Amino acid sequence: MFSGFLLEILRSSVESIKANKLRSFLTTLGIVIGVMTVIGVMSVISGFQKYIATSFSQLGANVLYVSKYPWGFGMSREEWKKIQRREDIGLKEAEALKEYGTSFKYVSPSILRNMKMEKDDKEAEDVQIEGASEDFSRITNREVSLGRFLSKDDIKYMRHVCVLGQDVVNALFPEENPIGKKVKIQGRQFSVIGIMKEKGKMMGQSMDNTAFIPYTTMTAFTGKRISINIAVYAEEGKETEEEIRWILRGVRDLKPGEEDDFSINSSEALISQFNQMTSTFLMISIAIAAISLVVGGIGIMNIMLVSVSERTREIGVRKAIGAKSGEILGQFLMESVVICLFGGFLGIILGASLTKLISLMSNGNVPFHIPIWSIILGFGFCFTIGVFFGYYPARKASKLSPVEALRYE
Repeated sequence: MFSGFLLEILRSSVESIKANKLRSFLTTLGIVIGVMTVIGVMSVISGFQKYIATSFSQLGANVLYVSKYPWGFGMSREEWKKIQRREDIGLKEAEALKEYGTSFKYVSPSILRNMKMEKDDKEAEDVQIEGASEDFSRITNREVSLGRFLSKDDIKYMRHVCVLGQDVVNALFPEENPIGKKVKIQGRQFSVIGIMKEKGKMMGQSMDNTAFIPYTTMTAFTGKRISINIAVYAEEGKETEEEIRWILRGVRDLKPGEEDDFSINSSEALISQFNQMTSTFLMISIAIAAISLVVGGIGIMNIMLVSVSERTREIGVRKAIGAKSGEILGQFLMESVVICLFGGFLGIILGASLTKLISLMSNGNVPFHIPIWSIILGFGFCFTIGVFFGYYPARKASKLSPVEALRYE
């Protein structure tokens, strides 16, 4: 019986709204704009968060990177100057970690330089050459598709061998097997011993325009007085990070109470920082959208008050033939909620469509992802606005005296 009562109120509300289509539509504009903003911003931010998480996961979920510089955002100029004055990270730190570490198996120096590679009349520009150890492929979970990766002997004897990424293979060996062939890196000759499996892109940059050589050989290009990175496979998570910190503080002669003069970075920490930054922006956007929703709610309250005034005689007639105050209250409240939900529906459709269009026009550089909770939140906002701002006009209508209402001109 109660469900039938609700359906009757809903039917009456929809008929009343249909009788004033233009006014109802204009009333919802504030709601439409507010919900469209919320959905649009959430779609972009959620898409970026998903994209960032996917991109940085390619660095390795259980990999810690020891570096002179921290990864992250929001560093002041004074903090940056202080970090620049730190002592360089060198091979002695990598060797100490390898010798004394107990909670991790694999350690590899990582020395990066962008250089040109050549094969006869072919060139590959701006290739990321990475000096690494034999353990680097295990640490970063990168596999060889053909040939082999670097070996201990390659490192020990400073061999001029290299493992190529797929982009470099495509540029230098488009129609032949490169294994055993010679290439030049900055004029020095190297033998190709392997090809890495294709990795794809991270943050729009190819992960396959790369080549790996022994880190001992890499020092011929860079010299030994440079700061390197050290990749560590962290099996025990926080325990591994603390052990790394303890070993490095000893190697770098830091006294108790002195601040670390090195950074231990991870992809999870970077993703967490990015999510915190975008969450702040999301809260600000929701606050701005909430103002639009409140303005829309005030507009709905005004229109509902006008509707009550216009339909005073109708209310009097209904009360005179037995309609209860609760039924009148329910009908006008339902009208307010339906108008708000309709505006919310339009806002969700427009917000999603606009974001998808921007994503397509940017060739996917603006990621698109609508979380289900944002749609639920959008409808929740609309329902709340409808009830809150519709209650006063609905209550006013329900309290009208049938005698006075029938005399109203």
